[in-house]
Amino acid sequence: MLVVHWSPVNNSKSILKNGIRKNQNGLYCYPVTGHLSLDRWWMKALKRFRRDGKRYNGFIFKVEEQDLPAYYGHFMGATTKDKFEKPIKSLLELGQELQNTIIWRIGERISGGTSERITNETDYLKLGRDEIIKRPDIYKETLNDTAFMEYILEDFQIVLTKSIAANRIIRIIPSNEEFGRILYKNKKQQYVEGEFREGKYFG
Repeated sequence: MLVVHWSPVNNSKSILKNGIRKNQNGLYCYPVTGHLSLDRWWMKALKRFRRDGKRYNGFIFKVEEQDLPAYYGHFMGATTKDKFEKPIKSLLELGQELQNTIIWRIGERISGGTSERITNETDYLKLGRDEIIKRPDIYKETLNDTAFMEYILEDFQIVLTKSIAANRIIRIIPSNEEFGRILYKNKKQQYVEGEFREGKYFG
């Protein structure tokens, strides 16, 4: 599973030398989807929320079993100031949680529901699964729908348990360049932007 960790630009030299260090809660990162605006959403959000004038670079790496347990979910209640559990113990479980988030929203969408109705008794996850059985292509169509994917995942994050060594950083997303103009730390390592949407992202 590929993820991106955002850090102020002035930390980049240290990160490339020493790796990405966790804080007291762990290491915060976000799923990489291949959608430009979604993958850079947290870069913009951090600048907006922190208002410290800093620019951020994104560091892409692959999550491994050794990085778990992890938290996956909405950022509210799991900020750097909060205390929270990390119940996810395996990559398979992490992938399933992410898939369930997408399937839940598919169920909500086809039922005409909205985020304000999440407390009602409608089982959106079941509705989504049933719809996928009837229309198998709907899941892949959703993964390719930029606007809908932003609605689904823009507020979600992953918090890992351990720091990440420098040699695990695959790619850097610079703060001042277009998403496609990527600086490679190691040109021998390649990242296929379409793997999320081809279903290779999970597990």
